Amino acid sequence: MLRLSTVLVSPGLGLTRVGPATGADPEVKWAHVSELPDPTPWLAGNELLLTTGMDLFRDDAATDAYCARLAAAGVAALGLSTGASLPHPQMPPRLPAAAENAGLELVHVPESTPLQAVVRRVSDALNEEQMEPLRRALLAQRQLSEAATGPDGVTAVLQALAANTTITAAVYDPTLQRLTSTGAAAEAQFASRRSEISARTLEGLRWTIADDRAAESTVVAPLGSQGRLRGVMIAVKSGAMTTYDRALLAMVFSLLSVLLELRHSSTYQQRRARDRAVDALLAGNLTEVEATVRLARAGVECSALQAVALPAALGEPRVTSLVSQLQGECTDVLARERTDEWVLLLCDPEPGVAALLSDLIGRSGAGPAGIGTEVSPERAALSLRQARRAQALAASRKVECVVLPDSAGYRAMLMLGDAAERGSFADTVLAPLDEQDARGNSDLVQALHAYLENTSNVEAAATQLGVHRHTMRARLAKIAELTQRDLANSADLLELWLACEFRALAREAS
Repeated sequence: MLRLSTVLVSPGLGLTRVGPATGADPEVKWAHVSELPDPTPWLAGNELLLTTGMDLFRDDAATDAYCARLAAAGVAALGLSTGASLPHPQMPPRLPAAAENAGLELVHVPESTPLQAVVRRVSDALNEEQMEPLRRALLAQRQLSEAATGPDGVTAVLQALAANTTITAAVYDPTLQRLTSTGAAAEAQFASRRSEISARTLEGLRWTIADDRAAESTVVAPLGSQGRLRGVMIAVKSGAMTTYDRALLAMVFSLLSVLLELRHSSTYQQRRARDRAVDALLAGNLTEVEATVRLARAGVECSALQAVALPAALGEPRVTSLVSQLQGECTDVLARERTDEWVLLLCDPEPGVAALLSDLIGRSGAGPAGIGTEVSPERAALSLRQARRAQALAASRKVECVVLPDSAGYRAMLMLGDAAERGSFADTVLAPLDEQDARGNSDLVQALHAYLENTSNVEAAATQLGVHRHTMRARLAKIAELTQRDLANSADLLELWLACEFRALAREAS
């Protein structure tokens, strides 16, 4: 905004204020030359009106009326040029008083200063004022672009933003773990909005949160590309966001989206190591030491795991959102997308994590899901089998989630009595299958488990084992033949189920 005081000190013009200042420093939006007795019909307001006073200021009444008209039209100031070659050799006696009475600033322009020179200087100053934000924005954009090419581009971009604005910002990964920050204000705002942000991440990249207030403004936006969420940024400013602020933020969002996509690509090997660790744990043939080594190679250190089985159709954004809400409830979460399911392994879960996750799944409609019991890392496969059993139960009950310990009232009853008797019963029922499996690759015990876990659904059991349905039916026929139990008979099926449960309980107890 160009002020009259700035115009008065312009070098080389020799402009001086006549009389006392009105108390304000009016804005000057333009400079205009006119010798008309009444130029107000052609004025828009806030002009520095310049004149030589030709046929003006000859009597007091006309001078008073002239100044009053200019003041009413919102003229910023009146500039009069005087000199020997001009209509008025010196300032007319009545003019200073008339201007003061009208509340109009009066400026003297020396004879040696062409009025057009004043107009040009005002025009240049206004143009400079308009170009300054653009130059400033271009400089800031150059600094942001240069920062993005540095070794720690994400942090450098936020620092460049802070250097060019009063905005503090923080960036978080898809699980809402903080990557970098330039101020506690942004972190505090993020913490207060964490639940809302976590819920919005389910929408992918098509959302923003903007809160413009007089005291403080906040903008939260997803970062990523091609529909893939790679992070979240929050920007906080004391006061309202300006157009300049928003322009820089738009560029920062774009730069960080690219940088986080590159960061994701660079962590491919780490993600593959985590996937391989999950696959090895779920294969169920690792010793305690081997499981610990596998986890260490993936950068994970824990003494307990708890498996969660989720539908395959859930999708990465929703799984990521669930994981983000478990931070603080476990030391890490290993997420693995498999052919027909998503598996989460909760590392060193807190006591209430199963209830929290069950509630989150229920509120977000992410089921049917199942949660197994907490086990040591080498027994992760057992926890997953339990989770799948709980998931099948959730599907049959038409509920979003079942936590196995919560659904295991029947297991408490099964634990009554002598363990040796339970083991003897299981061995008696399953011994023919054990012997057949020991002689070849029949995998009859595994087939029976899959059949029971999938609530007697042959197709689902075959899919779980990765065999053809005809192969599955052949194995079930062999199971019926060897155990002398009819799988279509509820009593016989119950005995087979009890035998499998007794063995599972014995393994868990050991």
